[in-house]
Amino acid sequence: MTNVFSVDVEDYFQVEAFTSIVARAEWDQYPSRVEANTHRVLELLARKNVHATFFVLGWVARRYPGIVRAIADQGHEVASHGMTHRLIYRQSLDEFRSETIESKALLEDQCQKTVIGYRAATYSITRNSL
Repeated sequence: MTNVFSVDVEDYFQVEAFTSIVARAEWDQYPSRVEANTHRVLELLARKNVHATFFVLGWVARRYPGIVRAIADQGHEVASHGMTHRLIYRQSLDEFRSETIESKALLEDQCQKTVIGYRAATYSITRNSL
């Protein structure tokens, strides 16, 4: 049996439900849990020899480049989750293009592999955003 496992690498304050409470400009002010929690997940997967796709937010990769390297070094796929966790249907085409290109380039630089996967924030690919 083949199973698929994926992880969104983002911090608790970056989720869509908090956008009216936590401004993106204030993200640096909140204590981060993403680094420790990602390493916990990596340890659990290593124990069972399981590999996954990690959709890494560019904001996280920029601040914690070691996370991306650790994911790649342990044989997992590194994929993009955009730069700032903005809903696609709230971005212009130019904003979406810029975020996607920036995130892909950053992740590829850190993991030294081609990044082909992408997951939209809060699964925000809809008919309106196609």
